[in-house]
Amino acid sequence: MAGRCITLFMWGYQVSYRIHIRSLVHEVLKHLGAPAEAEVLLVGARKPTSTSPNPVCVEPEDGKWPLALFDNLLDSVESTYKDHDLQSMFYSDDASMHDKPEWMRRDSVRTSVRNALKVFDTEHDVTSLCGEVRRIDEYYVTTVIQIPNSTFSQFPPLPDRPVDGRRQGYGYRSLIHAALFAVLHEATKELQNPDPGRFTHGSVRSAQEVIRVGARNFLHTPGLSIGRNYFYNDLFDALNLVASLMYEGTKSVGNLILVNPESECVEFLARFSEPVPLHEPRWVRKVLQMASTGMGIVADSRHIYGLGKLKDSHDAYAAQDAFTATFLDHYHWELRCGDQVLIRSHYGVPKLPQEPFEKVAFLANYARLFPRASPKDGLHLWSLLLFQMSQQHGSMVVVAEDALSEASRLGKQGTRIEPTRLTESLLRSFSCIDGTILLAPDGVCHAVGIILDGEATDQCTPSRGSRYNSGIRYVQTSEARRLAIVVSDDRTVDIIPRIRRLVSRSKIEQHVTSLEGATLDNYHDSRNWLNDHRFYVNAEQCVRVNRSLDRLDSMPREVGLLYIRTDRFVVDPEMDESYLTD
Repeated sequence: MAGRCITLFMWGYQVSYRIHIRSLVHEVLKHLGAPAEAEVLLVGARKPTSTSPNPVCVEPEDGKWPLALFDNLLDSVESTYKDHDLQSMFYSDDASMHDKPEWMRRDSVRTSVRNALKVFDTEHDVTSLCGEVRRIDEYYVTTVIQIPNSTFSQFPPLPDRPVDGRRQGYGYRSLIHAALFAVLHEATKELQNPDPGRFTHGSVRSAQEVIRVGARNFLHTPGLSIGRNYFYNDLFDALNLVASLMYEGTKSVGNLILVNPESECVEFLARFSEPVPLHEPRWVRKVLQMASTGMGIVADSRHIYGLGKLKDSHDAYAAQDAFTATFLDHYHWELRCGDQVLIRSHYGVPKLPQEPFEKVAFLANYARLFPRASPKDGLHLWSLLLFQMSQQHGSMVVVAEDALSEASRLGKQGTRIEPTRLTESLLRSFSCIDGTILLAPDGVCHAVGIILDGEATDQCTPSRGSRYNSGIRYVQTSEARRLAIVVSDDRTVDIIPRIRRLVSRSKIEQHVTSLEGATLDNYHDSRNWLNDHRFYVNAEQCVRVNRSLDRLDSMPREVGLLYIRTDRFVVDPEMDESYLTD
């Protein structure tokens, strides 16, 4: 077997290490609900006493990040080290004084690498996040995550704030930042192990665990922002616990306003004589019950001070001095700064704020499923979907091209009505009773409270309720075109058949072309992306992808190289050009 020669060699498992961290980054982004589009690279700066021939090493060494980016890296490291803030710092213990030079060098490498990547970031419209530096043999190594700025356009972070000498800072700017720095923390821990990247299974936390760590870290941001003296607490777990508690059979619904209680932006309606400790969840839940529409409970990072609200004239987002935790339903809450939602948590699972479905994808799928419906009909159904999701109880709406005849056939299992265009007010009334609301594609309602029929399919599952399974049976066993919108009691929303996102035609072609020129060292990125987007690959591209996979399968591999064969691509019969953009 042919072995792989690493020209920019730092250690023997640098390739598998990078691939493993990159896979973790993608899993984290997917679980958060963000596009899984990010790159990972390693940069190694030669230690001062080394005789290694390469001053700087980059992994991967395929030219995507040319060495020219780091031509002056070692000089920058030495200059940063010489002027480092810790140079004049004296510690009272000998161990810290002994470790101080190493701390300064690690930080100098990280700062210099971050500065060296600024030009690349600007030219490629990405943001580079650098992990802590560790020394491996002859090199000081940092792990770098690069994420497209388009991700931050889709999920805007809080504006940057000047730290002004504050040691604690103001916290992470977004859940994405917090989660990716949690990944970098795992990457740094792995660098401290012998032969990092050799044993990847179980060596770092799972994506779900990393996200929870990131969410906990991000929830320090309100406390750090609203006062100069912040006492660290686990606000993420505290909010989850309060959201999970019932009060005399009622769910947690209301606002908790995180703000400096002495701030002029707060208008108290009732102030407690003695503050309520925020770490007493049952007490907090009891107080939350008093918060009605238009007011909330006013708290900082430690106590609740009373009932009140923010003044209408105050711009909390611009000032970043007030945050609102809104309890939406049982075990369901979100954190806002002004009108911007920063994080949502449902049953303890943190997510980025977003609609369950993309509007453009919904309208495209609706037009494809019901070609006789007008664009206005699709927009009308979209608005009804949003209203249906906002209600505090479960419901189901079925759109069927044979709605008129189905209303007649199922009339004994519900209530037929004169054809009436469904409005939000009617939807509110009709969804108060059991059964399904039956519509035609133009939004005209023909029956309410309908009990659906249909035979069980492979997609029915005992893990979901009767509403979901009846929607599956009714839609999938019919030759007529139908669509079901199912909102379960736990606020889970499903559209049957499922809505597929639109995908860029040029991006598919880009990854197909990349795979055609790939080697065993760099095939992973394109192969993984195409594997996740099989539905969108056309017949001609399937042939090219399969030819590339055959070529990779036949390549000689060094002993011990992990290589996973890929199932061959076939055209999905439901795929057509309407799923593609540009």
